[in-house]
Amino acid sequence: MKKNLMKGRLGGFTLMETLLAVALVGLLVSIFLTVFVPARGMVQQALTKQESERITGILRAELATLHPHEQANAGDKRSSANKYLSTFDKGFYWLLKSKRPSSSIVIFSYRADTAKPPRQDGSYPPVPANRAVPGKNSQLVTVACPMNDPIHKNDIKDAVGPVFIAKMTQLLPAKNGEYELAGQPGVIKGASSPENYFSERENDSWGGAIFYRADFYLMSPPNPARYRSRSWAKMGRPLFSSNLSFRR
Repeated sequence: MKKNLMKGRLGGFTLMETLLAVALVGLLVSIFLTVFVPARGMVQQALTKQESERITGILRAELATLHPHEQANAGDKRSSANKYLSTFDKGFYWLLKSKRPSSSIVIFSYRADTAKPPRQDGSYPPVPANRAVPGKNSQLVTVACPMNDPIHKNDIKDAVGPVFIAKMTQLLPAKNGEYELAGQPGVIKGASSPENYFSERENDSWGGAIFYRADFYLMSPPNPARYRSRSWAKMGRPLFSSNLSFRR
C-alpha cells in the first residue's frame, strides 16, 4: 500500500507547486514586457524618425537641383510648368502641382536596369519588380517627381518599398510673428508665376522666400490611375509633416 502511494506522488505536481510555477512564469513575462517592449517602441520610433528625415531630405535636395532636361531653353525669359530658369522657379511650380494628389510630388525607389540605354532625362528604365535581382545589371535609385511625370509615372508600379505622396501648402506670416497655413494646398498667394512673386516677410532683402509645409502620405496601392479623381480630403491623415522653404 505504501509503495503504491509513493508511485502516485512521483507521477505529477501538487497544486501548490503548479501555482508557484504559474506565478514564476507570470513574473518573468512581466519583467520581459517592462524591459523589452518600451525598448522595441523606442527603436521603431527612431526608425520612423530616420525614415521621415530621409524622405524630407530627398524632397529638399530635389528642389535644390535643376536637371538638364528641366532647364529652360536658351533665350527663354520665363519658366514654364516643366522647364525652369532656376531652382526657385522649379519649387514654385512644384508647389502649384499640389492642388490635387494626381499631380502632386511622389517619392519612391526602384531598381534601374543599367543594361538598357538611358532615357531622355538620363535615367534608366526599371527592372520589373517581380524580376529584380540585386547587383545584376541594376542599381537602386530614388526619384522625386510629379505623379503625372511623363517619364517616371510608369516606374511607380515597379517601386521597391513604399511610395510617398507629398502635399505642399504655403505658409504665410501671421500677426504674432509666426506662420499659418494658406487656405489650400497648391496655391501661392499673390502670384501666378515666379517672376511676379515677392515675399511678405519683413527684412527679406531678396524678396523671394517661400515657406511651406510638406505633408507626406503613403501611396497605397502604388497605382497613379487610382488617384485621378481623388481629393486630399479622401487621403486621410498624413504619416508625417515637415516645414520647409526655398528661395531665389
